[in-house]
Amino acid sequence: MKQHLRLDITHPALFPEVAELLRRLPLDILYHQKYPFRHPAAIYQLSLSQIAMDIIRVLRSRAALRSGTGAGDVSEQLAQSQRILIYSLREHLDDCQMILMCLVDPAMVTAKGNGPDEFLKAAGLTERKQFWDTVHVYADTYLMPIVNALKHSQGRFRTVRFDCSASDIRLGFYLEEVDTKGVAQPAGNLHNGNSASSYDRDIRRNLGAVFRAAEGLRMAIEAILKRLDRSPLATPEGAEITARVWTEMCKQVATIGLGIFPQEVKKPFVRFTLMETGGLKIRVLDKDPQLSFPKDPVRCTTITSGDGMTTSYRMPYAFGNQPKI
Repeated sequence: MKQHLRLDITHPALFPEVAELLRRLPLDILYHQKYPFRHPAAIYQLSLSQIAMDIIRVLRSRAALRSGTGAGDVSEQLAQSQRILIYSLREHLDDCQMILMCLVDPAMVTAKGNGPDEFLKAAGLTERKQFWDTVHVYADTYLMPIVNALKHSQGRFRTVRFDCSASDIRLGFYLEEVDTKGVAQPAGNLHNGNSASSYDRDIRRNLGAVFRAAEGLRMAIEAILKRLDRSPLATPEGAEITARVWTEMCKQVATIGLGIFPQEVKKPFVRFTLMETGGLKIRVLDKDPQLSFPKDPVRCTTITSGDGMTTSYRMPYAFGNQPKI
């Protein structure tokens, strides 16, 4: 089994290592007030808090839909929760780059471009690459295609439910787009037109990406400190990090089920495990042997929403339109 990522989070509040590093940056190498931005540690804390609240919102909506009450309304609520989370994840990548901007004097950059990414390119901050190397696959193949579809082609999240047994109910989503013939269907570049994503895998993937981004940010900042021949402060600035929302969210994600969808059985999977020491173990496996999908017939339900004009819909897993396991 190939492992893509191995992290042991030992912070009492389960924060990434970079959270403490940001509190130890020498003040004389920071330019956040010239932009003006918050302190890098504050930028990061606010960003993680937003993601934590949005993941918890998805988890609660998912639990409500599993209970079977108010399916239509709750399904729409779940779709909206997922939409909010996706936008927050995109903003988080910008927030990480804002932190790197705090280590660049804006007065020394002439062509500043649009957004943090363009600014860092114009500034010639070579350490930017160390950050992007950890997140570009996630951003290019998952996050940005979804964001672009939501923003530019009215993509909509639709709910898929597998009733495998009375106790095995699996929920997921697909991003619905319209093809050249006007048929509303799962987005081809994300679902190959015939599948959907389970929330149990997707939530883990997204949180795993946040921790991966944290590692990239840490490596980039440490490289900058080395280039400047500086060291982190011995005593951290600001208040001690004790964010309960983030900690609770991580614990919830570590204990959700393994309700993956048929085509996800052999795909990479992020494992979160609570350690006896109170830490969090993160392992990204190329293939997790504990994943499975029932071979017996199951009931698959899709919950979509009409727009008053579209008359043709292609649902995932329907009419022989099934991905191989």
